[in-house]
Amino acid sequence: MSDTAATVEEAAESPGQRPGQRLAESRAQKNLSVAEVAQQLKLSTGQVEALEADAYERLPGPVFVRGFVRNYARLLDLNGEELVAALNLQHESAPPGATAPHSHNIPFPEQRPLRWRRYVAAVLILLIAVALFEILFSQPQTVVVVPPPASPAFPASDVAPPAAAPVPASEPAMPPPPVVSESPKIDAPPVSVAGDPAQAAVTGKGLADLHFVFSVESWAEVRDRNDRILFSQLNPAGAEHHVQGRPPLSVVVGNASGVKLLYNGKPFDLVPHTRVSVARFTLE
Repeated sequence: MSDTAATVEEAAESPGQRPGQRLAESRAQKNLSVAEVAQQLKLSTGQVEALEADAYERLPGPVFVRGFVRNYARLLDLNGEELVAALNLQHESAPPGATAPHSHNIPFPEQRPLRWRRYVAAVLILLIAVALFEILFSQPQTVVVVPPPASPAFPASDVAPPAAAPVPASEPAMPPPPVVSESPKIDAPPVSVAGDPAQAAVTGKGLADLHFVFSVESWAEVRDRNDRILFSQLNPAGAEHHVQGRPPLSVVVGNASGVKLLYNGKPFDLVPHTRVSVARFTLE
């Protein structure tokens, strides 16, 4: 007979060495509570207490009891086979067909939730957000361009007219449309245009004179103190215009870097008033 077999036989014959008592004493020596043991063995506290009290009838059956004792002994660094050999499982000899005692609180591995549903929901939410972004921010923006009002026509002896687009030989050139000049209102100051600075209009009493010289194509607008438009049009390169009005005068000049301005005969610097090629200022 081997030493291990002898040890197992002695443990089984020793009435004072119950497996449950040895398990309880070893647990206390390791400062473990019943709840801690139950958590590590995946058992209920009632099942651990039944093992320590050798109350095997409260456990599912002999096969489960042996497995519980081996796992408990392994947790406490005890000889599991020795404790299994010392078990007194009287209900092992139960006749065939006997009903096994009802098992309480038998833990089973919890089935992990199907996380793929969360991922699918997150992907759907992301796709909906992208679609809304495309609908709200990817629509083409419609820009309405309002043509500037036609300015009164005045003679300009030295102003070179802009070059007309070439007309195909097969089609006759259409004559330019007539320009209608509206007479100014009674309280609106006159606007004069001169191609030669020597022909500049004489400034009336209380009126200010603005002399524009356009070296590039540029838009210009002048409003008087009553916010009435005195001058507003797109000017070709090489054009010059004199505008008279009662100050303060609000002025807007496009492509300001290519425009010179004389205010009452004195040069006026547009650079300090220019933002992104557009000059905006008020002349007092």
